Amino acid sequence: MNTNERGFAVVHDGTERKFLASLRKTIGSLQKGTLLYSILKLKCPRCRTGDLFINPGLFVFSRILDMPDRCPHCNQDFKFEPGYYTAALWISYPILLLLFVPLTILGFTLADFSFFFKLVYPVLILISLFLQIPLMRMARAILLAMTIDYAIKS
Repeated sequence: MNTNERGFAVVHDGTERKFLASLRKTIGSLQKGTLLYSILKLKCPRCRTGDLFINPGLFVFSRILDMPDRCPHCNQDFKFEPGYYTAALWISYPILLLLFVPLTILGFTLADFSFFFKLVYPVLILISLFLQIPLMRMARAILLAMTIDYAIKS
């Protein structure tokens, strides 16, 4: 078996090429105009060009959830009914669980619990606080992407 410069085993049966091709395909799916791109970049799900929020970007600290009434590009209405965006909580909650339940289980499987509660657990709490704003904004983008159909330009 061959090893690389770090001492890891290298398999030359095409597995590495398949993995790299899959990785390129995933990265390629983030091209402008795709659904994943519009969610991660917080773009309008109908035209995938206009900004969903008045203050664009994931990490913002002012006017966090302020959205325009309509998309500046395609004029899609973002004001549906009162309480519509509370459904975004049901989207962000499972995402948070997917991130932190495995880390918490990992912490409890450590041999030294004091290390987990002195260092790892406070870091998990800081990360969850840091990710709260981007998670709320992405949850709204996902909710709108599930509700509004993409309008193909003709």
